[in-house]
Amino acid sequence: MIKKDHHLQEHLRKAGFKSAIVPIHRLIDLKVEMEGLLKEHQFNNDFIEEHLSRFSFEIPIDLPSAKSIIITAVQQPKVRVKFKLNRKIYPVIIPPIYSYESDQIAIKIFSKFLVKYGYQIRDAVIPEKSLAVHVRLAYYGRNNIAYIEDWGSYFRLKAYFSDLSPEDDNWNDFALTDNCKKCTACVGACPTKAIRDDDFIIRAERCITYFNEGLDEFPEWIEPQWHNCLIGCMICQEVCPLNMQYKNSLDDGGEFTEWETQMILEGIPSHRLPIKTKSLLKKLGMLEDYGVLQRNLSVLIFHKF
Repeated sequence: MIKKDHHLQEHLRKAGFKSAIVPIHRLIDLKVEMEGLLKEHQFNNDFIEEHLSRFSFEIPIDLPSAKSIIITAVQQPKVRVKFKLNRKIYPVIIPPIYSYESDQIAIKIFSKFLVKYGYQIRDAVIPEKSLAVHVRLAYYGRNNIAYIEDWGSYFRLKAYFSDLSPEDDNWNDFALTDNCKKCTACVGACPTKAIRDDDFIIRAERCITYFNEGLDEFPEWIEPQWHNCLIGCMICQEVCPLNMQYKNSLDDGGEFTEWETQMILEGIPSHRLPIKTKSLLKKLGMLEDYGVLQRNLSVLIFHKF
């Protein structure tokens, strides 16, 4: 008899996903571990609180019978989006992890399978990289990025709670990729010196991604020319040997007209944008991050190009 969790994973595999399922009690392990890592590396209390507040380590109220955490990974390229301003085209990059369209594909697979057997799922906002590494779905790089064999770091992770009972508990210690044990390319490439040469926990308070995902103004010590993506950062991933065969893979994300670009740069609230503009932003995964779009795009257009 095929185990139900293995059956679900086979459905996901056929759709291009890699996946793993662990018992729900690993949620506490993730929380304790995250708290320990942040304190061990001597981040200040405000930073620790802000970082932990991104996650929810509680079982969903509307799924009290949750028995497992399911994590999926799907290969994704970078996305190139074009903004037009003053009759000039500005091509900008969105890293692989920010496109949410693949989540909907996974949801359809879950729905079809889980309805058949009477199970449910709920979104899980947890440390997905840590979970993926613990279940050997991925390995940590020296730059604190997760890598998957044959995919490099060009993929998206997504976690879910479910009342499906897992048959196994494939939990392992953190592991660094073998390549990273003898390579420091990312250490030398990072302009902010956020990457350590002796630890996979980066100096997050110096990471460009940390700042351009937030709403505060950039610190004065961040040079405008260091910005390279509409959100996030690809500098350490672009020089990584594990990514050499994927770094030139790009999806066309479409183009914003001069009028649309001007509205974004002027800070027009998202609810006042044309439906077409909001639809494109949503497709790109940027509607949710619209609050940082004006600032990040302004830096790229007026200081980077």
